[in-house]
Amino acid sequence: MRARQCCVAALGTVLALALIAPSGARAEVLLTEEAALGRAFPGATPERRTLFLTDQQVDAIQEKARSRMPSAIVTVYEVRSGGRVTGRAVLDTSIVRTMPATVLTVISPEGTLQTMLVLQFTEPPDYLPREGWLRTLEGRPLDDDLWPGQGVRRVAGATLTVQALTDAARRALALDALVLRETGAP
Repeated sequence: MRARQCCVAALGTVLALALIAPSGARAEVLLTEEAALGRAFPGATPERRTLFLTDQQVDAIQEKARSRMPSAIVTVYEVRSGGRVTGRAVLDTSIVRTMPATVLTVISPEGTLQTMLVLQFTEPPDYLPREGWLRTLEGRPLDDDLWPGQGVRRVAGATLTVQALTDAARRALALDALVLRETGAP
């Protein structure tokens, strides 16, 4: 009976905190993984794979991307048609300011950024650039112009988000170039 009272009290506390927490403190799911994959690869069924990168792979990706990998465990999606890769996508969750964001970076078979979709954003919504800004990244390769203030527009009020999303794009493109296309993996 005492355990049940503790559980009820704990549940009540959690519900009360959820009701009084500021709306910016809750995770905002913008797209489910399934919906994002449907937008990224219409009419296709991507194969999901989990990569366990070696220390050497992580070091090489970080050096090429000039951005730290949030984890050595990476989720990759691959679509094939007629035995050829027709698209890849990398799921990336990293901290923007103090809270996480999850993005799906879709990469063309040639190794350029095809599109970037924000699945979850926990920071206040005002810190998220508009979808039009994300479209400015389309078609970009991993080069010195893929930096805020270089070839990537900065967004007033979303400086850290722009940096985080650009870093995620750079990591995904580096992973694609150094691990996925280089070895024929995943």
